[in-house]
Amino acid sequence: MSIAGFGTCSSGIYRKVDEASRLTRESAARCHRLIDESMKALKQTSSTGMNRREFALAATATALAALPLNGLAATKDEHGGPVIITTWDFGPGANDVGWPVLQSGGLAIDAVEAAINHVELLPDEFYVGFGGVPNEIGETTLDAMMMWGPTHDVGAVGCLKRIKRAVSVARKVMEETQHSLLVGDDATRFAVRMGFEETSLTNLRSQKFWEAWVAKNKESSAWDPEPIGEQRPLEGHDTVGTMAVDAQGNIGVGCSTNGRNFKLPGRVGDSPIAGAGAYCDNEVGAAVATGNGDVMMRFLPTYHTIELMRAGATPAEATQAAIKRITDKGYSFDGGLVALARNGEHGASKQGWENNKFRYAVRNASGSQHILVKP
Repeated sequence: MSIAGFGTCSSGIYRKVDEASRLTRESAARCHRLIDESMKALKQTSSTGMNRREFALAATATALAALPLNGLAATKDEHGGPVIITTWDFGPGANDVGWPVLQSGGLAIDAVEAAINHVELLPDEFYVGFGGVPNEIGETTLDAMMMWGPTHDVGAVGCLKRIKRAVSVARKVMEETQHSLLVGDDATRFAVRMGFEETSLTNLRSQKFWEAWVAKNKESSAWDPEPIGEQRPLEGHDTVGTMAVDAQGNIGVGCSTNGRNFKLPGRVGDSPIAGAGAYCDNEVGAAVATGNGDVMMRFLPTYHTIELMRAGATPAEATQAAIKRITDKGYSFDGGLVALARNGEHGASKQGWENNKFRYAVRNASGSQHILVKP
């Protein structure tokens, strides 16, 4: 389906979303009423021989059995796992690290972390992890997030300094605290408290890169006018985004980056923002974004993608429509979205990048693929 064609039916898709939400709410309310009525009956029951726990379980089962099937659609156990997807040309190597976790029955969230750690620690990867693009004052800082489908929990770090495995710090935020996002030096202090080693993220390559830029006496592109109408390409694009469905049908997603060249100190991009850099829903699938995060985060494109998929769009259709939402506002930018449905179907779309080949890698029981995303 073309982007234009998809736009003509979007109102119908959103009506489907509203109707599904209404049915789910009504079914849940009915379930709660039935359980409450059954529990009230428990107080009047003394001759059944059932203890309170047994009676409660029986009452709950009775209530659930009384629900219409469309109210329980989310409990279907159909899924396409195990499968793992990672963006860009480091995707195949990252998937090679994450796939054994899934193949052995491990959790999607563990596979995602392992795959992203692999990219974060690559010594020659300039746009993810240490030794990468510096900010305006020559310091490399990192953004990362993780999201876990079964609990819909999120952990993220922004402008993280002097810690290499940013996505693992994000997971600690998710699992050890009630917070969702920590930033700057305070995120670094948290990481050290969690046992991570504090070390410089600058290497000889990133230092020389910054010195050469300073010698040109140029301003950061962050001061440029908004990229509306006229295309103003940004250097750098290789955010690593990984998503997986495990053998149990659970979904995990994560991403990590050191951001755009010579960003202003303190800048946080789209990667650690749930619904912008990455998003998942255990009933639907996952999506990741890469590109000009300062523009894309304004539209929460990964959240938008998932909601379109929930309403029936394919991953390819949903990513196309989410990008169209941005271009319809007049923005000219380089960016891409990749989506993975719970059933294993995947698709992607991009905007710009005429001179860059945007690819993503897929690994499942059938083998590996490295897919070129076409305009």
